[in-house]
Amino acid sequence: MTFKTGDKYPLMFEAPENSGVFFDVYTEAARRIGCKLIITRLPKQRIHEALKKGDLDFYPAASFSEKRAEYLHYIEVGITTKEYGLSSTKIPAIKNLSQLKEYPNLFWLMEANSSKSELAAALGIKTQQINYMNIEKFIKFVNQRPKYEYFYIADKEIFDTFLVNHKVTDLISHGLRTHTNCCGKAKPMFLGFSKRSKHYRAIANEAFNDKENVSATNQVSKLTTNSLVHRLAVALQNMKQEGVTEEIYNKWYPQPER
Repeated sequence: MTFKTGDKYPLMFEAPENSGVFFDVYTEAARRIGCKLIITRLPKQRIHEALKKGDLDFYPAASFSEKRAEYLHYIEVGITTKEYGLSSTKIPAIKNLSQLKEYPNLFWLMEANSSKSELAAALGIKTQQINYMNIEKFIKFVNQRPKYEYFYIADKEIFDTFLVNHKVTDLISHGLRTHTNCCGKAKPMFLGFSKRSKHYRAIANEAFNDKENVSATNQVSKLTTNSLVHRLAVALQNMKQEGVTEEIYNKWYPQPER
């Protein structure tokens, strides 16, 4: 498994510390298929270069994009996630990302090699890519550069963790508005497995619907049942059904003080 060097607690701590939800989930999944989990932390751009070549096997939570689908096969992890939009309070609540085009001085901040760059380009929204981005860094961008408007998408688990750690119920005190309905409903989290990995085996997916766009749930290929990656997918599915994944997630997910 590979992951970026930055912190994404509670999913994974900043390198070199690997603790978190991902470590526990994939360590157990690896144990179930007779393997040992080995983790390599790298900058995100180098990660995707390695995944394209098959030098590394998988990324634990990969957003879908058509470009990534050329070299990644998507497998459900067993965790439900959601995305929130963040901006300065000067931008009113939005319900669709296309509304960002109404602000000519706005830049969509995202990490380098983000899958969101394809979406931003399709919508005609200007972007600014940063090597590593989190909520704390975004707050500095907004408050130190009042001439421009900035937008950022944060995973719900990262957002909730920030609130708990800073003992706040929203981001208004930090000069930010939260757009909870801009980025779709809650959805399954998927890992991205390298199609060049020695553990990957696949055949044509007869259930593929060529009348719909390729997506994490509508892939051209499907895993062969005799492959290690298929055994990993089955282990993750079983862990979800048994409640093991939820138990691990709840152990790490911060709960607000009552």
